[in-house]
Amino acid sequence: RSRSSRSSQGLHQMRPVIVVVLVLLATGASALDNGVARTPPLGWTSWLAFGFNISDSGIRQIADEMVASGLRDAGYTYLLLDDGWPHCLEVQANGKCATNAPRDANGRIVPDPAKFPNGLKAVADYVHSVGLKIGIYTAPHAVTCGQYTASLGHEAVDAQTFADWGIDFVKLDAGCQNDCSIHDGCLIKSLTAMRDGLNATGRPMVYYIDDGNPTSGPKVYNPQRRSWPDNDFTRTHIATSWSEYVDSWGPDLCNMWKLWFDRHDFWYSVLDNAHQQVGMQWFQKPGAFNNPDMITVGLGRMTEGQYRAEFFLWAVLGAPILVTFDLTKMDNFTRNLITNKEILAVDQDPDCVQGTLVSSYSAVDKWIKPLADGSFAVVLVNKDPLHAQRAAIVLHVSDDGVGTDEDFFPAMPFTKGGRVRDLYKQQDLGTFVNTFETLIPPMDARIYRVSVP
Repeated sequence: RSRSSRSSQGLHQMRPVIVVVLVLLATGASALDNGVARTPPLGWTSWLAFGFNISDSGIRQIADEMVASGLRDAGYTYLLLDDGWPHCLEVQANGKCATNAPRDANGRIVPDPAKFPNGLKAVADYVHSVGLKIGIYTAPHAVTCGQYTASLGHEAVDAQTFADWGIDFVKLDAGCQNDCSIHDGCLIKSLTAMRDGLNATGRPMVYYIDDGNPTSGPKVYNPQRRSWPDNDFTRTHIATSWSEYVDSWGPDLCNMWKLWFDRHDFWYSVLDNAHQQVGMQWFQKPGAFNNPDMITVGLGRMTEGQYRAEFFLWAVLGAPILVTFDLTKMDNFTRNLITNKEILAVDQDPDCVQGTLVSSYSAVDKWIKPLADGSFAVVLVNKDPLHAQRAAIVLHVSDDGVGTDEDFFPAMPFTKGGRVRDLYKQQDLGTFVNTFETLIPPMDARIYRVSVP
């Protein structure tokens, strides 16, 4: 009946394989045990805002803006450095490193002394002093995507270094280099060594694995029917069995993981990355999250309607929300959207259930997420680029159990109607007995909370 149900059927067919994989992983190594990220992390990441051009002064300025803008008080507490912080002796015009500085006498990565003249501990101390937490970037390879020094073979040392600096969040980017393969055990070994290293430090740090571009499903399960080129990247990174697929090992290794292309500031990227989460709700729980990547609201290439859809989707997915624009240029629309308390409450719901795409008829996608208080969040997305579309939430069909096409089956809580609240406008719309209908402009969305009257 929908893409969601088709994906669910595929997962049901594969379920015995998944169970075996998870059991093997659980018995083969200790799980991540850090007590953090009990709800999806909220924060800011440097990548699309500044690329490799991160610095002490820039990070301090962003920390100040996170406080002054109200982001910190809204729950955005993580300030994340992405690629480009290690010392590089020769930088290319594109910002990538041509010649890395060696590690120090104790085997530790050296931060760039020009970008961070007082080291990264001083930066972390400042970020902490304003009530925020700080994150850092590395890779399970010899070098990062930007060719800067990374952590392969040095996982324990780097984990302790990050703890000594006061780091609160560690990202490992598995998606760019070919020196460590998913197929021969090297990649999982490195990622596991970092997990164990982080556990050994005794410092709680969120652990995030970016699993590449893309690894969404092994070749034996390829519902997109996309062909893969035969090259060094696909030979090392593309899963060919469920045991290599990130959702079979991600929850045991890390707090959050990404399984699809990097986000970019255009409409197709929003829909594509959101749809890749379909069927993945089985693997999400407090402390372990599917991550459709950062959101691009604030960068300015999309319309307000498209940014609304992006933010609503990430909220109904219960996904980590990481903004990545220059906070000194934030406009009122962006501030009001990303600090909307009622929408953030959907994302931060303590049950941490990932929303389900219950129908994808015509131009409208309908996502539903059950919430801890017994209500439901509903997101309706009009994908049509030209025309407004009518969409309905079917609350109840019949009392005799025959009509079971309501959107909330099998819960069926709305036998006496449902109270509908517009979370974006923060307005109660009334109680509706059978169906609630709305009109959605092109490439825009609506988000509601539906509860028993």
